[in-house]
Amino acid sequence: MNGSFGRKTVAGCALALALLFVLGALLYRGAATQFAAVGLAAGLAMWMWLFVLLARGNQRRHREEEGLRKTINQLELRVSERTAELTQALERHKRAEQEIKRLNQELEKRVTERTAQLEAANKELESFSYSVSHDLRAPLRHIGGFVEMLRQEASSALSEKSREHLEVIADSAQHMGRLIDNLVSFSRMGRVEMKKRQVNMDEIVKEILKENRRETEGRCIEWDIDPLPTVSGDHSMLKQAWANLISNALKYTRPKERARIEVHCAQHGGNEWQFSVHDNGAGFDMQYAGKLFGVFQRLHRAEEFEGTGIGLANVRRIVNRHGGRTWAEGKVNEGATLYFTLPNSTAT
Repeated sequence: MNGSFGRKTVAGCALALALLFVLGALLYRGAATQFAAVGLAAGLAMWMWLFVLLARGNQRRHREEEGLRKTINQLELRVSERTAELTQALERHKRAEQEIKRLNQELEKRVTERTAQLEAANKELESFSYSVSHDLRAPLRHIGGFVEMLRQEASSALSEKSREHLEVIADSAQHMGRLIDNLVSFSRMGRVEMKKRQVNMDEIVKEILKENRRETEGRCIEWDIDPLPTVSGDHSMLKQAWANLISNALKYTRPKERARIEVHCAQHGGNEWQFSVHDNGAGFDMQYAGKLFGVFQRLHRAEEFEGTGIGLANVRRIVNRHGGRTWAEGKVNEGATLYFTLPNSTAT
């Protein structure tokens, strides 16, 4: 605003001086002199106006240069700040890379150590399995043999109570033999090589039902079985898992006049299959659900239901080796549902 006022004042002064000069020439000079004075005044006014225009242009250029200089300084400052930020980010990235490299080396070291420990544990387990399957069987065979000899040679001399004692000894020896067999089987299940292929679960369940035909004869059992998918896994292992689950349901529904066993399957989360076996049998108390899949963990007395407590432990080991999970739900005298999952090999 002040610059504009100043420029207008200079131009006005220049025109006023030119007019005064012209008027003076007209009053005191002749005609020729008057024309010369007019021309001189006009030229002076023109030069004064050009001077004003040049001054205005210089001021505008000065302001533009000053603005450009400030902009350049701001840009240089921003570039400097950004460069410092990028330098710090690169340093952090380098430090992170070094930390990741260190962690990877530490992880590789731990994996190597853990692998060595597992190999040592497997060798110990193999030694233990050999000891169990050979050294412990011999005493059991001796017990069974001597019991049978007593039955044959001294049966008439023994009282009824003594014969009952012999029966208990023989049954206990047989039960111990089954425990050893199941323990060795459980041990081998964790070490045997898996032979993965496409396994039709429908066919496996039908085979198991045929194999358990003697167990189901004369019983009123209502079956509800969903169509089951084909999965990737070891056929013999998965068949063993299904056999244990279905045998479990048949066993614990035995006291029921009308048993109901359901086999269901659903896609869970898009990347796995969820299977379940439900029965309306004896059930169990949920506070003991954590023990259900443990080795030698039984929630019912042997007088009520036979078993060694290895079957569901084997199910969990098999499912774990296939990358799945196991859990159970139940209620006393209302039944139980045993769940397991397997990866869906067809999921994208």
